[in-house]
Amino acid sequence: MRVEKNQQLGHLFLVVVVLTWGANFGIVKSAYDTLPPLLFGALRFSFTGTLLLLATYWREKEIRIRKEDLGKVILVGGLGLGLYQVLWSLGLNLTSPSNSAFILSTQPLLGTLYIDLVKKEPVGKQQYWGMLLALVGVVLVMLKPTAKLHFSLETLPGDLLTLMAGFCSAVFFSVWSKPLLKTYSPLRLMSYCMIIGSLVLWMASPVSNQPVIWGQVWERTWWSMGYAVLFSGMLGHVFWYQGLERIGITKSMLYLYFIPIWAVIFNTLMMGETIFLLQMIGGVLILLGVHHSLKN
Repeated sequence: MRVEKNQQLGHLFLVVVVLTWGANFGIVKSAYDTLPPLLFGALRFSFTGTLLLLATYWREKEIRIRKEDLGKVILVGGLGLGLYQVLWSLGLNLTSPSNSAFILSTQPLLGTLYIDLVKKEPVGKQQYWGMLLALVGVVLVMLKPTAKLHFSLETLPGDLLTLMAGFCSAVFFSVWSKPLLKTYSPLRLMSYCMIIGSLVLWMASPVSNQPVIWGQVWERTWWSMGYAVLFSGMLGHVFWYQGLERIGITKSMLYLYFIPIWAVIFNTLMMGETIFLLQMIGGVLILLGVHHSLKN
């Protein structure tokens, strides 16, 4: 009974993750007119990591990481958060937003394949079929009249960078972090990962050629930064690890398929975008695919 309740709580945490991360795309995108993505990410992760570290100390009265775990934490934060953001941002400049969104939607499959082939933890065919069905649903959700899903030699460099970003997030941020959650709370682990990830972004941010419009930063960016730090940053990332700890990697990653659905709904309600029939059909396929995978 206690195990079942713990798992239900894990699912609840992941629902909150979907709600915060799905809304994040539309809200944060509005800030990129005044701040380059890498600089925005560096500031966001610095603020979030510092606040999480203070919250960890307030709650746990200790923020120490053991020496034997320090290397693993650096890899999870540096590669799973920092390098992911760098590769994704660079890739987006070389490919279309639709290509980028589609490739990142393969994260659950990438993580599951890594677990199955490298970690030698068997994954059932039913879960694979469910993931593929959900992936088809993601494509339909993204296919609106203004979207351009087109793979070519011209987009190949950006597509490959985006695929590498998805691999970093699926493997380092999710799979490699799972053993660390047996020793450290999600709050403590995420605080260090955010700070380490911010260092990678600070080192990479000078490569951006986009100018900073400082006169408009406060006026147009403060609310986006606030949401990205408090909700999608602190709440979303900590709850992701809470869910991961309770229901496991494979089932947790299935929730990533729900993010495009909520992103479309949120942008329709709050940003004035239009929702199309194909997107609704795609949403139904995502629900069927995830349900099929969770039955196992």
